[in-house]
Amino acid sequence: MNVEIIKEKHIHGNVLSEYTRRLTGMTKQQFDEIIAAYEAYRNGIDSVPGISNDEIRQIVGYLNAYRKIAIPVYDNLPNSGQTGLGSTIMEEFFYLLFKKRIDLLNLGHDNIFIGKGNSYVSLSFTPSSFRNVFQNPNANIHTKDQDFVLGANVEIQITADGNSQNTPTVIPVVAIECKTYLERNMLDSCAATAGRLKTAMPYCVYIVASEYMKMSDASPELTDIDEVYVLCKAKNADRERRKQNHEEPFDIDADLIIDLFERVERHLNAIWWKPEEAVLLGKIINRPR
Repeated sequence: MNVEIIKEKHIHGNVLSEYTRRLTGMTKQQFDEIIAAYEAYRNGIDSVPGISNDEIRQIVGYLNAYRKIAIPVYDNLPNSGQTGLGSTIMEEFFYLLFKKRIDLLNLGHDNIFIGKGNSYVSLSFTPSSFRNVFQNPNANIHTKDQDFVLGANVEIQITADGNSQNTPTVIPVVAIECKTYLERNMLDSCAATAGRLKTAMPYCVYIVASEYMKMSDASPELTDIDEVYVLCKAKNADRERRKQNHEEPFDIDADLIIDLFERVERHLNAIWWKPEEAVLLGKIINRPR
């Protein structure tokens, strides 16, 4: 490819490159055209200098132009859901969007984590016996895979009787779960993840970003999920109908991406915990909203 592909960051580009490498004949030619469209999409995003609302609309415009070319092809592949081609587009998009924002902040920290990865959810101990707990408590750092996470790389050290165990992990500040469509069992799984993340890091914003809706009875407002976005503003049945009629996919709504971005932006700029100002604010917990 003629754009940079970092395997752990450009998730979609890597999957597309690996998939295309195995192809031959007319299918290879078709995917070469998709790669050209992907490169145009990536170069388009790189050409946008900032991250204002109008610039985010430009970025989403490049995304939708690529989706119009790629999604119809991906949806018609045998076992399309198993290829990872369609599902990784939004995972990588959030990396590209927020990487641009983080770069503009000039934080000056080397331990920033951004992209798809595992983040910390809990710590447990499983020593082999009472006698052994004093020198080898056998600490287990439990993590959860996130489609997108913004946080801090840290190392947790457990020391017992002079013996140390060091384990790297990521403290999540923002986590986004990406779905092509959202149904009830998926929402229940997301709700459970949100609960575990917020137990570990109460000031983590957890967002579900689905392209389409495939449920009618649910109460996400009763969970620890901060927001559920339906980015195409359409039901999955409408998506299927367009697919069967060989029509273009629904666009990702730029205003919803701006809303999501601004929600994260407010969280990154907020003071999460400053007890000396509790009386002034009149609020003690002050969790992100």
